[in-house]
Amino acid sequence: MCDELNQPSRDRLNDQIRDEDQQLAIERVHRLLHTYTEGTLLVDALPYDQFYMIDPRTGALVMSIEEDMLDGQDIVLVVPQDLFRAPLRLSLELSTSIEEEACDRYLAYHQNQHNPIWAHGYINFAKLDSGEVLNQHEVQRPNEFISEHSGLCRKLNNDRKALREVCKLLSKTDIEEPTAVGIDPLGFDVRGPFGVVRVEFPARVTDARQAEEVLAALFGGVS
Repeated sequence: MCDELNQPSRDRLNDQIRDEDQQLAIERVHRLLHTYTEGTLLVDALPYDQFYMIDPRTGALVMSIEEDMLDGQDIVLVVPQDLFRAPLRLSLELSTSIEEEACDRYLAYHQNQHNPIWAHGYINFAKLDSGEVLNQHEVQRPNEFISEHSGLCRKLNNDRKALREVCKLLSKTDIEEPTAVGIDPLGFDVRGPFGVVRVEFPARVTDARQAEEVLAALFGGVS
């Protein structure tokens, strides 16, 4: 009888645990996508090295591709590369309907258009190596800082010497001539001579104002 009375409580607890696990999986996908800017694109199982960045307006991936990739029936991006135990696999739908702004942001990250066709990679679903499968709405989300994105990047770039020290502090990477090219609640992206380095905040920030406060504290600590 006691077990029967406690069943609703156990069900609520199990639901809460599942929700927490799901949120952890979603955040892991976002961290992986932001940590890397290159993966292996499998087009009907044929592998291609693929650069990407995340479109802050849509959450879709911005890529430059070969024209024949558009004919592929099964498009999968493996992050960071096609290994047996790669942490993340994304099923994608490619579309050449893309805004010039998104292409410009890609160039800010990678400086070159590596292939002739600009494309959005819309995420159908994501699969983690731990087994979780997440849908498009859970992983393809606009950047919460889109309205303040450019202004925050300018503030990061106002003091390149301090930016370099913050990168060393948080990412353990010494970046000569660093340029901040993107920012979101989990951290910011810095382009250097040898590619883009991800610099994560000590903890997730909730809004642009808190991001400014965290950046001010970090920059003040290294100045």
